[in-house]
Amino acid sequence: MWRPLKGSLANISTRRGFLALLLAGIGVLAVAVGSGLFSRAAHDRGYQQVVQWSRPDGEGLFIATGSDPSMDELRALGERLRDEFREQEDLVIMIFDDVGAAREVFRGSRLIGEKRFQAALAHQRAIYLKNGKRSEHKLTIYSPYPVVHKVIRY
Repeated sequence: MWRPLKGSLANISTRRGFLALLLAGIGVLAVAVGSGLFSRAAHDRGYQQVVQWSRPDGEGLFIATGSDPSMDELRALGERLRDEFREQEDLVIMIFDDVGAAREVFRGSRLIGEKRFQAALAHQRAIYLKNGKRSEHKLTIYSPYPVVHKVIRY
């Protein structure tokens, strides 16, 4: 026979309380996934999406490739991103060679400290920008960050 829980969980003993707790859990999960707390593997695309967020005029992404991608691999990734996001008007994609570093940079220097932030930022290999209003569409490849190795304009 089922009996209501005692103590702090007693409030969920009713059907309504259980439903409220279930919906709250789903909401927390949705926020975690949307904020990038859970990374989404996309190995068939050549990268793993780490964080995604909406910007007033478009979208932003942090993605990670395998470690130490070559210039040719980064160029090919730029072409895939160009094709994949051709319908997007405005886009910023920061490309890292390490998932953990991408997460650290997203958290920011105020939370993790400047030293850890700079160490993580050293893993940024490129940035892909698309701005429809300015007709700007380019891939900047670093060698290593922040030294620009090559800018590819589309």
